Formats: sequence, C-alpha cells, structure tokens
Amino acid sequence: MKARRAMEWSLAALWLWSGLQPPLLAWDASLGLLARVGLAEPLRAPAFIAACALDVAFGVLSIARPGRRLWLAQAATVAFYSAVLALFLTENWFNPFAPLVKNLPIFAALLWLAEGKSNE
Repeated sequence: MKARRAMEWSLAALWLWSGLQPPLLAWDASLGLLARVGLAEPLRAPAFIAACALDVAFGVLSIARPGRRLWLAQAATVAFYSAVLALFLTENWFNPFAPLVKNLPIFAALLWLAEGKSNE
C-alpha cells in the first residue's frame, strides 16, 4: 500500500506543477503553443486557464479524494494532451527530454491505480 500512496502523491505533485508552473512562469510560451495548435486567439487564454485549473484540481483530488473515476479522468486527459502534442507539435517526437514517451508510464500508472489493486 505504501507504493500505491507514493504513486498517488507523485501524480499529485506532477499535476500541481503542471497547473501552477505554466501560468506563473511560462504564460507567453504557453499561449504561443496554443496558437501553434490552431486555437483561435480569443480562446487561448481561457483554454489555458481552464487546463491549468483542471491540472491543479487533479493534483488536489489525487490526495483528497483518490479513486477510480479520478484516475480514469486523468488517463483520458493524459491521452488527450499526448494526442495534441503528437499531432500538432510534432517536434515533441524527437525532443531529447521525451515528453511524449514519458506520458506512457504515467498513463500506465493511472490505469493501474484505476484497477484498484495494490498487490501487483
């Protein structure tokens, strides 16, 4: 059970960082990425704020109310974010820090948590 809780807390940290760091330190760069994805200018800031808020909510809920629906919602979000990166920001396929590839174990961890098993 300790490993499971460590995974929940590490995912909480990931979501919190993902939701707080971009608006605080990378506002313009983030809006630039949304422009490259093709999002219309009037929608960029609201979409960005909504995505950051979702990430923060996922972080808080990972600690406060972990559960199957939360893990599946996070997995769906990771899949969506990854698809956007893969299709619209294709340089991420060859990024030396491998953001797309790193999403694979995150996705797998979320599915494992959603199964609710702690002894596998």
